[in-house]
Amino acid sequence: MTAAVLGGVLFPGAPVASGQPAADVRPLSAGSGHLLRGQGTGHEEFLTIDRLERDGGDLPREGATIKVRAGFKHKGERVLGKRAFSITLSERLSFATEYSNCEYGQEVPTSPVNRSFRTAICWIDTRIEPGEVVDLAPIALKVDRRANDETVSVADVGVGRQWASDVVWRDRHWGRGGKLTLAKRTGDVPPAARVKAVVAMSSWVLKVHVDSRWDIEVTGAALKGRKGATVTAHLAMDFHGADVQAQRDAENSVPFARIRVQFPQGVTVLKSPKQCGNRVTKRPYYQCEYSLRTNSFDVPMLRDGYHEAFPFRLRIDDPSELTGGSIRLDAPAEVLQEDADHANSTARIAVDAVGGPDRTAAWTVAAGAGALALTGLLAAALLRARRRTG
Repeated sequence: MTAAVLGGVLFPGAPVASGQPAADVRPLSAGSGHLLRGQGTGHEEFLTIDRLERDGGDLPREGATIKVRAGFKHKGERVLGKRAFSITLSERLSFATEYSNCEYGQEVPTSPVNRSFRTAICWIDTRIEPGEVVDLAPIALKVDRRANDETVSVADVGVGRQWASDVVWRDRHWGRGGKLTLAKRTGDVPPAARVKAVVAMSSWVLKVHVDSRWDIEVTGAALKGRKGATVTAHLAMDFHGADVQAQRDAENSVPFARIRVQFPQGVTVLKSPKQCGNRVTKRPYYQCEYSLRTNSFDVPMLRDGYHEAFPFRLRIDDPSELTGGSIRLDAPAEVLQEDADHANSTARIAVDAVGGPDRTAAWTVAAGAGALALTGLLAAALLRARRRTG
């Protein structure tokens, strides 16, 4: 069976190996591991995961310690001996306790914008009869700074496997202290903790939502120019706070949020950013996306301090039609309500035409002409009155 590491999840059949801690960052050799005792690799059976839960009902905060519980059922026909289990965490979670029968490592992402994962491979000497149900001891995890929507995946990865050789790992080391244990289950599993898989699976992913804050801020523009002049609107978005996944699907086709730009009437867009597409409606607008996309199963992240510029080149055509424009955050309602500061989610785009017709001067000329005409009428009336009295 071959390996697969998708989104930080070490799937059943993914190679895992035991070995000495690695001080440098390097891909691991496929033959660097140590073979576990077991029934051999000719016909291997995997435990079916049936339980994965987090203790406590409230959302954890940054700095909190949480415990995750995982359990498995043996649906095979043979007695199983020593087993290897993988525990994989998204990067803003970490192991609060490390065990001497576990080897730890952190994935080096293919790009700094991609989410990385921490993994522990734990070897447990046990005996599991067909039909038995077992639980891992509670796994203590720490919620690190900037945590938001995190993941924990747990899997039975069998025997004789190795660390994924197509991933670069760093900080590989063995834990110290006690050992992670496996025990026969006593009691029932709460309904919310039961894994509801359509088919038997030996791995599952638990989502860990964190009580944290994030904010997307947009920057507008105030422009001035004569009729016919070209100007540049330096629009932008900035992200602040806890990490969020930039794309909402595995294919990176649905952004977490977009930016909507609508310019005042009376201007023409000469050049738009490549990440902004024109939407032709009764009142045309531009839909802009940030440049966090990949062509694989990597997970690009919006992180604190991320900045995206949207420079537009405009021409001022008709100063009489310079009605208001705007830039604003455009996202589903459930995303918008999580934004920490709604006031900075919209900004104005104003264009002020200078050097146009001087309306004040025109009003003065008209008023002067009217006064002159009135003076002429009064003079003619006085002359007629004098003639009648003379």
